[in-house]
Amino acid sequence: MLRVLLLCMAGFGLCFGQGFKPGKCPEFTSKTDFEVGPYLGKWLENARFPTKDQEGQTCNFAEYSDNGDGTVGVHNAGLEADGTFTEIYGYVELTDVPGSLALHLDGVPFVGAYDVLETDYETYTSVYSCVDFLGLGYMDQAWVLGRHVLSEEELNLARSAFTRWGIDISSFQYTPQTDCSALP
Repeated sequence: MLRVLLLCMAGFGLCFGQGFKPGKCPEFTSKTDFEVGPYLGKWLENARFPTKDQEGQTCNFAEYSDNGDGTVGVHNAGLEADGTFTEIYGYVELTDVPGSLALHLDGVPFVGAYDVLETDYETYTSVYSCVDFLGLGYMDQAWVLGRHVLSEEELNLARSAFTRWGIDISSFQYTPQTDCSALP
């Protein structure tokens, strides 16, 4: 049974490009006073943990909209390494935990975690997702999004939302936001 579980975790990691890390997900608290309304709109991806499905992508952004039914529409898009436009749609649902949202993306067979660690709604947001596998290990993703390309000072503020919880940010990759004219 343990062998099957480990093979499944390895397969998940290979499919989605995350590395399997030993131990448990870091303990953290999402933003306790999170509000959806001011969070809506367009956010540029400034940095992310590497994932296979986003390898080589540039000009990535996320756009959040009110679906009118208590859910938030999600539109993630960017440019592939060859310059072609790529996008995915979905929605997030609020959970009982403020700042912790359930992410549903079209064609993805599982619900993802979308935890807003910190945001000022006008400049940056620090988003984290971590899946714990029975204490045997975990896989995590992280994003720093901004309403614009963030300055070094703004990036430092956004990154501190991770480091205060002991989340290792050494694998952050910075997303180029130049030559984005191919975006519709």
